[in-house]
Amino acid sequence: MEDILLKQMWAAYDKKLEKSLALNQRLITEMQTQKVRSALRPLKAIKIVAVILGIIWSLFLSALVVLAIMYMTPYSLFFIVSAMAVIVITVTAIVVYIRQVSLIQQIDNDSNVLDTQKKLVRLQLSTISIVRILMLSAPFYTTFYFNKGMFENGTIGLWVFQLTITFLFSALAIWFYQNAKMENVDKRWFKIIFGSSEWTSLTKAQHFLREIEAYEKE
Repeated sequence: MEDILLKQMWAAYDKKLEKSLALNQRLITEMQTQKVRSALRPLKAIKIVAVILGIIWSLFLSALVVLAIMYMTPYSLFFIVSAMAVIVITVTAIVVYIRQVSLIQQIDNDSNVLDTQKKLVRLQLSTISIVRILMLSAPFYTTFYFNKGMFENGTIGLWVFQLTITFLFSALAIWFYQNAKMENVDKRWFKIIFGSSEWTSLTKAQHFLREIEAYEKE
């Protein structure tokens, strides 16, 4: 009789312990998930500001392009082509940033750890991709100001300097586009370029998710 009673007490204790462990796990998961959302809030704000600034910049350049076309000269082509290239790249970035804001919102509403991890990876890859694309606009900032005076009065030294700057910006943009990848995430130059709060927010969020995953495996 005592053995039966002891077994019943032990079974009841096991159930309470299981409930307690399940509750603790749920609380820890919720706390870490909240940390993920908190880490992503600054990132969301950065993306929204980038969208607003991108729209303003695109509209400003578009207005200047219209004026340049209205008062067209052969030398205006340098500005028009350069500005149009920057506008196209900026608009591309705006679209990507809007999608990223939507993705962050989905993460805020998602309680599944695996789905959140997948979305964070998508967000990281998207962040790297758009920075690569934005860097391609760098050379055009070295050509938009070509004008009549430079062609008529520019010295050889001026043109050597100008073309060297344009070449260096172009080479840097191409090199960055080819090398800015996840496999280089541990390299020093990558950490310097992506050392902003935007990237830090993503790495923090991933760290919190890994803590949840590690706890669930215990």
